[in-house]
Amino acid sequence: MPFELKLALRYFRARRKSLARFTSLVAVVGIAAGVASLIIANALARGFSDEMQNKILVNTAHITIFTNDGTEIFNWREIKENLEKLENVKEVSATTYESALIISENATSYAILRVVQSPKSKVQSQEQPETLNLKPKTEIEVSLGAKLAEKTNLKAGDEAEIITLGNQTEPERSSVLVTGIFQTGLYEYDSSWIYISPDNFAKLNEQKEFTPTILSVSVKDIYNANKTADEIRASLRDSFKVVDWQEANQPLFAALSLERKVALAIISLIIFIAALNITTTLALLVNERRLDIAILRTCGAKTKSLIFIFLIEGLFLGFIGIFFGVILGLLGCVLGNYFKIISLSAEVYSLEFIPFRPHFANILLIICIAFLLCLTATIYPALKASRIKPLENLRNH
Repeated sequence: MPFELKLALRYFRARRKSLARFTSLVAVVGIAAGVASLIIANALARGFSDEMQNKILVNTAHITIFTNDGTEIFNWREIKENLEKLENVKEVSATTYESALIISENATSYAILRVVQSPKSKVQSQEQPETLNLKPKTEIEVSLGAKLAEKTNLKAGDEAEIITLGNQTEPERSSVLVTGIFQTGLYEYDSSWIYISPDNFAKLNEQKEFTPTILSVSVKDIYNANKTADEIRASLRDSFKVVDWQEANQPLFAALSLERKVALAIISLIIFIAALNITTTLALLVNERRLDIAILRTCGAKTKSLIFIFLIEGLFLGFIGIFFGVILGLLGCVLGNYFKIISLSAEVYSLEFIPFRPHFANILLIICIAFLLCLTATIYPALKASRIKPLENLRNH
């Protein structure tokens, strides 16, 4: 073992004066608290971002295609067939979104009709009462979002009325049968969406055949959706507009990314302030061991060896703080997920619960940042130790 490391270990285990012992404890606790806070904050921000991204991608298209004026796409089958030949395209489905009012016996609520190919396959909590075995009074079937069903006091098997602007001038009133209740996990969708099949949508608007206004494209690799969108733009005419999921949700994900960066910067400053206690501790230790340093210098110890001794001792304190900080941070994430500590108002944040999702790469980055800050805090006292003059200190003792 190099003598610098051996001396550093011996000094680290040696009994210290009360003030040096106190500053050492403060340094370790401060670094541990800063690292733990940074891990928890980063895991929380990542959890919120992942939850939003996953729920948005599950319930909306990866790439959306529509005409510039929002009119119907009459040659959608031809376009669908051509697009499905692209390498990254998994599926192309025809859909339409239309604003509506849904009226029950007890309430009226704003809603959005969304055409899906098979709405029942998307229903997560569907009830089929005995009344559904009877011939319904209406042939138009729909599925409601869970929160929308709560607001209107509707359940599977109930009848309701939907008001739409079929010709954009006069409202059209239609009776519908609720055949299921679905839940996406996003309040904005669950409180306003109504799923309806293409055939039922055509009946609702008294059309012979459903004609979409939007083509929804699902891709195999969501992170290459922008490249696929460029390919689609090149293959379609200028009358179509193509938007991928990253472009559509850019403000949201940009805000979440900025939040993580700001949290990293602010808590890193807290860790740096805690690391300054290492500077104080080492300065006190250098003052305590002036005689030891003088003897080492007279025995031929080089300047870099003295610097190395106190750098190692300071880094020991930093490593202890970082180690306990990582343990506390991960423990906090586990307990936070188990007890669901971060429960939110779904009406405000769209999510009812935010999970903590620590990521190995982020934890490694946090450890590196804390290590560099601790290393910076040890430089000054280590240099101060190397400049002590041996003769003056030996004469004074």
